[in-house]
Amino acid sequence: MMMGVRLQELFNLMSQNEYRSATYFAQRLNVSLKTVRNDIKKLDCILNHHGASIESKAHNGYRMVVEEPEAFEEWFNKNVEERPVEGQNRNVVVLEKLLNAHGFVKIDDLCEMLYISRTSISASLRQIEDMFKEYRLKIIRKPACGIRIEGEEFDIRRLLCYCQLKYHFFDNERVDANSDSVWLGQTIVSLLNKYDLHLSEVALDNFANYVYVGMKRILSGYIVNLNLNVESFSAIGIKESSFCNELVELLESQFGVTYTADEKNYILLYLGGKQMTAGGNYPIESDDNFIFNREIDQLSYDMIELIRREFQISFSNNFELRMTLNRHLVPFDIRMKYGLPLTNPMIDEIKKNYSLAYDMAIRASSILKKHYKTDLSEDEIGYLALIFALQIDKDSNDPIKKSNVLIVSNANSSTMNVFKQKYEQAFFSSINHLYVSDSLGLRNFDFSLVDYVFTTVPILIEIPKPIFEINSFMEGNDMQSIEEALWRAESNELRRFYTPKRFLTNLKGRDKNAILKEMCEIVESQETVSSDFYELVMAREEYPHMMYKNQIALPHPNRICSTYTFAYIAVLDEPIEWNDEMIRVVLLSSPGSQDSKNRQKFYELTARFALDHEAVASLIEDPQFTKFIELLGI
Repeated sequence: MMMGVRLQELFNLMSQNEYRSATYFAQRLNVSLKTVRNDIKKLDCILNHHGASIESKAHNGYRMVVEEPEAFEEWFNKNVEERPVEGQNRNVVVLEKLLNAHGFVKIDDLCEMLYISRTSISASLRQIEDMFKEYRLKIIRKPACGIRIEGEEFDIRRLLCYCQLKYHFFDNERVDANSDSVWLGQTIVSLLNKYDLHLSEVALDNFANYVYVGMKRILSGYIVNLNLNVESFSAIGIKESSFCNELVELLESQFGVTYTADEKNYILLYLGGKQMTAGGNYPIESDDNFIFNREIDQLSYDMIELIRREFQISFSNNFELRMTLNRHLVPFDIRMKYGLPLTNPMIDEIKKNYSLAYDMAIRASSILKKHYKTDLSEDEIGYLALIFALQIDKDSNDPIKKSNVLIVSNANSSTMNVFKQKYEQAFFSSINHLYVSDSLGLRNFDFSLVDYVFTTVPILIEIPKPIFEINSFMEGNDMQSIEEALWRAESNELRRFYTPKRFLTNLKGRDKNAILKEMCEIVESQETVSSDFYELVMAREEYPHMMYKNQIALPHPNRICSTYTFAYIAVLDEPIEWNDEMIRVVLLSSPGSQDSKNRQKFYELTARFALDHEAVASLIEDPQFTKFIELLGI
């Protein structure tokens, strides 16, 4: 029996590793629940003849089980030779096709290319159109011709840059060592050195992508129209302008194209938006290349004040934090005003290791959202979190130091400074001074200043000091003994945050608001909290949240409501919808005003559990307090 298009799509959505609900399939196939269940029966009948089956489990959904691997593989190779692209990946393929097309694209051609129905293509286009709204683009439909993108060239390039950074659109063109992109990267590095400009390796890669996208569009006959004086921006100085002029001359000579004044400004605009922090061996505070206007400084002040009110944290050096935020906000201002994309390759590690700082950044971002009238991306919030994490670590340490160490990392400067604080904390008894550098800066570093080199990346040049390979966020064996020692000392203290009476099952609520109301009533009856605890929790729900995508939600009030820290955890009988996710576990926390010493560890412990897919699934499977404590590791 052969599979039709819809059964083929259903098969591709099936997982062997996790159960997926009928609702999950219905939403992605754009059919009713009844149709999904009928199709699952048909698919199960087909698979039964070829060594596999569909297993169903109450309250969990369906998954595919392969009982006879050889028989299944033989059938799969004969009948599913070219597995169609699914879900988000399908949207990426359609998006790339539209962005690179010089005219209309026919719907039937997309269906044939992806081996999916017109219904599924229509669903993908609706999702793509939602993305287009953020870039002021739209899809034009013309009978008998198809569809095409309409919008300003600058906005099309913004989306192309984002797609290259997120989905690597042009990577198939950039493999050859002699390719245009390699020449471009080498040229940019050479000019940065010539004009004494510094970009972290992540920022350098992003900037090269922006220039590459612009060059490709010029070669295809598309010219950008900006109508603005970029050179008046505070992030653009004489060195930046000279760098851009020479880069344009080399591009024109190499590719035989002409860069208009607007095309030059396009490059300058992106250069200004990429200079986030000082680099190399210089601290954040030392670069005087930026001018802070009152508007920028007020935003920094307002963010610090919001954190002070809601988290009851007064940073010991508010001036240093304020200046660091000011430096970050100068190029950030350019990115927000012109919608320039930014990626943060360490966002998952930041969420896991600096969850308190990330939560601060989410709340602080509300100040920026109000000012710029647009949401901040997860990547931008991650960079803000690094700034707060650095200050939190500075406030918590007073290290006794001995040796001098250089840390080599290709992360941006804020990240490297966080590494610096973490390693000073962990090796407080043996570090005298710790320097940071990326691999590009090694050739200019004075190694007489250090005794050892710690590196997160391969070092390709010979250096006269011992080299130790390490993990960026101290997760490897090199830090394990230190982590374990710290954890043993803190675990007993952390256990008091979670107690049997705070572990809840059999809640009656069947939606988000009802669950929160029920949990808050229990909290108010058992704990000493502000009388408006429930209202403050609901107020916090109005703001953006960290999305764990793990069947777990972590609500909390929008300011400190108790003197001591505690957390209530509820395991629900049925999944409920919660901010566009399906949730089975709710962890309601209340950080205490007198627990500042352990507050960050509490956040890290909670985030580590919430990000652990297997741990959350194990708790859902066995909802017991002892199981929860075991999974927390305390």
